[in-house]
Amino acid sequence: MPDHLEPSLVASSISSARLALDLTATEFDALNSGVQGRPSYRALFSPHADLPQSLRLWADASGLRLRGLKRLTQDRGGQSQKILFGLPDSYAVESVLIRRHDGHTACVSSQVGCAFACQFCASGQAGLMRNLSAGEIVEQVVQLGPKVRRIVFMGIGEPLNNYEQVIRAIRILRDRRGCDFPTTGITISTIGIPKTLARLREEHLGLNLTISLHATTQDIRDRLIPGARKHDIGEVVARALSWAERHNRTVTFVYLILPGINDTQSDARRLAEMMAGQRARVNLMRWNPVEGIALDRTPDHSLVMFRRTLEHAGVPVVVRDTQGRDISAACGQLWLRDLKGLRVEKGSMQRKTAQPRAAETELQTRRPHA
Repeated sequence: MPDHLEPSLVASSISSARLALDLTATEFDALNSGVQGRPSYRALFSPHADLPQSLRLWADASGLRLRGLKRLTQDRGGQSQKILFGLPDSYAVESVLIRRHDGHTACVSSQVGCAFACQFCASGQAGLMRNLSAGEIVEQVVQLGPKVRRIVFMGIGEPLNNYEQVIRAIRILRDRRGCDFPTTGITISTIGIPKTLARLREEHLGLNLTISLHATTQDIRDRLIPGARKHDIGEVVARALSWAERHNRTVTFVYLILPGINDTQSDARRLAEMMAGQRARVNLMRWNPVEGIALDRTPDHSLVMFRRTLEHAGVPVVVRDTQGRDISAACGQLWLRDLKGLRVEKGSMQRKTAQPRAAETELQTRRPHA
């Protein structure tokens, strides 16, 4: 199975019956023109597992599937809940519900696997199998429940590598006749694909943008994110800052500090120079352990050094502690699985072993130039 797929290769090619949640309100109206007793568009987004018979009859008559994801397992932690959703093509993706007193956050997947092979992340270890459809993305939010107030595209997959379906899903979710979800509550987290960042800049969507930067030099970023070698780090930053200026919003840059790789004082100074005076803030992060990947979590003194360097340059910065580590649901810990819940290895349907790969060993032993 190839690593890179065209955005059009979505789930609709797998099942002949289209997901009702793929429909925009305009398409829904066109489908139901002249139909008596049709359901409301909002009824499609019911969070209840037992959907009304009238809705099921309408879907059958229209040749649509009301739901395409099967909830296989769920793990509950302190503040997080991880759900494994089965897909019709024998794969399964993980989504996370983060419970907060002011409303829940849905961390959703956008692809079945990931093509970019980030060396610190579980999600790309099997490569990219296919894109999720807009309806499959929307359904994750629907099944995670009515208390969801924020949506973050931080699950499995690179959202901007499935641009059409992700933007379509956002437009469906924000439609006033449907979920009526506020766009300001939606965050796209991306490694930063320059061409699609340019497209995103022109969208009339007041969403939030987070860039997974993780390096200050091209060499280190190429080794950390092999699938993004053709993306110039300077262009990634420039495109993100251009989006921020266009929308009068602040873009967040995430920097995962990895000991011996990207944690020098020179790295901290370069990061400060990139962000100083821009519509940008920085989230510093520790690595969340992933079985089979030989990396270390950064010590406190490195975090303090980076934070102080950025603060001295006037760059807004926070040290972000992600939720869900108690159930392996934190950033970078979600795996592509099969319907039995076993992790998928690239080119197979076997359980992932715990042996580090050569590339991971290289990352651990090679240091960047100061």
